[in-house]
Amino acid sequence: MDEDDHTISDEDEEEFEGKRKRKPPKKVAKRQKFTEVETEEIKTDLNEYLKSGIFPRKPQVEVAKQKSRKKNGHIWKRSSDKKIKKISAMNHKKK
Repeated sequence: MDEDDHTISDEDEEEFEGKRKRKPPKKVAKRQKFTEVETEEIKTDLNEYLKSGIFPRKPQVEVAKQKSRKKNGHIWKRSSDKKIKKISAMNHKKK
């Protein structure tokens, strides 16, 4: 076999397959449930969306996040999409 030849012979291929390393499993983020304090804060700050049965968009959630941070609340620590999902779940539970 030439040095320029990059093909693998059958014997080398069998040897190569036995030495492959397994990829380590991906780390999965742990699910963190909303606390009672966070749920109550959502109910007070985003009450209009719970009453109407719709869920807010990102800009409305960001406004609530700013208010929470000023009041030393807890909900500002969560991402916007998690809060939207929580409100959606709360609306579905009402039905």
